[in-house]
Amino acid sequence: MAATTPSTVVPATTPIATTVMAVPAATEAGGKTAPPGSNAKGCGSNTSDWCAAPAGDACGVHKNVAACKADKKCKGMKYTGESLVACKDDGTGFTSNCPTVGCISR
Repeated sequence: MAATTPSTVVPATTPIATTVMAVPAATEAGGKTAPPGSNAKGCGSNTSDWCAAPAGDACGVHKNVAACKADKKCKGMKYTGESLVACKDDGTGFTSNCPTVGCISR
């Protein structure tokens, strides 16, 4: 067996370069976050999002899931991000396995 020279061996501690690509958030004119559905990467694609309801939507006053669920005129806004399994909608816009990202009228 031939001997390996140090120039042909890559030490286990050699750093590996990682490329990170920044993706800008979808915005409307004026720098406001775009509403869900207007862009695949807009509000609603991050698990911590709480998206604004469309202008004039009375359910936009609710700022959390509990308040939205308590109002029978409202439904949850669908999460548009990636999920390993399909989100299971309970028929009221809320799911048991995906986050709710806003509150809109039914």
